[in-house]
Amino acid sequence: MEQFAWLEQVANLRAMLDTVEAKLANGNRGASGLDEFKSALDDLRLRAWGMLMAASSDDPHGFQEQFRTRRGTEMCRALSSDVRSGKLSGRQSDLPALSAAAGDLAAAVKEMTRKPAKRRSKGPKA
Repeated sequence: MEQFAWLEQVANLRAMLDTVEAKLANGNRGASGLDEFKSALDDLRLRAWGMLMAASSDDPHGFQEQFRTRRGTEMCRALSSDVRSGKLSGRQSDLPALSAAAGDLAAAVKEMTRKPAKRRSKGPKA
């Protein structure tokens, strides 16, 4: 089985960051997309941390599910608080998409929790 090229991926990430920094340093203030880039890097960092923690767990898949669920819960609660307190502007153009995504998630979770959990197969019976 081929090894994943971690060092190559790290070098690619560093090169991307160097390019972004150089453009900003040279006066390119067109930060359109920079927020999304930062968000993607934050997500990458958190997911990588989760994978590292899962690797040392007795149940790596379960750990990752729990990590993502807890992280999603924290984000939802923080966003709810920000909306209610006025910290997040009602003029934010992404709010309708956020509302739709939250509704879809709520419906999917409700449907999943109504059904009995699927048992994982341990392979064919002999």
